[in-house]
Amino acid sequence: MGRPPNPQAKAELLRRAADYVLRQGLTDLSLRPLAAHLGVSARLLLYHFGSKEQLVVEVLGVIAQQQQAALSQVDPLADPAERLDVLWARLTSPELIPFLRSLFEVELRAIDGEEHYRQFARGAIRAWLEVVAAHLREGVSAPTANIVLAALTGLLIDRFSTHEEERTNEAFHALKSALHAGGLL
Repeated sequence: MGRPPNPQAKAELLRRAADYVLRQGLTDLSLRPLAAHLGVSARLLLYHFGSKEQLVVEVLGVIAQQQQAALSQVDPLADPAERLDVLWARLTSPELIPFLRSLFEVELRAIDGEEHYRQFARGAIRAWLEVVAAHLREGVSAPTANIVLAALTGLLIDRFSTHEEERTNEAFHALKSALHAGGLL
């Protein structure tokens, strides 16, 4: 008879695996190097998670929770324009780059048709829409929040791939002006 599962050991492995994925990314994720980094065997990872895919799903869940915790703090008394500035500052902080990279990697894999990534991407996008809506004027429609999310996502990809901070900051301020003119801030 095998050992009974140890939830604390699994939780610790999951936390450490999430840290590893945030640093290394998903692109070349392999069980053996991950296990070696964690100081365990690949077999132990399979024991706790069942498959590499399930491990990835659970790791992404941890990453999403950490990301949402970093972004969901909103001052409801602040002016929506100020809230959007706070969101932009958080999104462009160096601390958030690993989270954004993991989200963008998931989205690319979902585009390639990998279903477990597609499921995760759907949930992540819904959570991001809630974050964006919380930073806009109350009552903004879901499609409008989606447009703002798409604009912010595009600016973030642009900023982190080109490292052109000044230009992307100017574009963010132009977006903010358009939102204000449209009565969304």
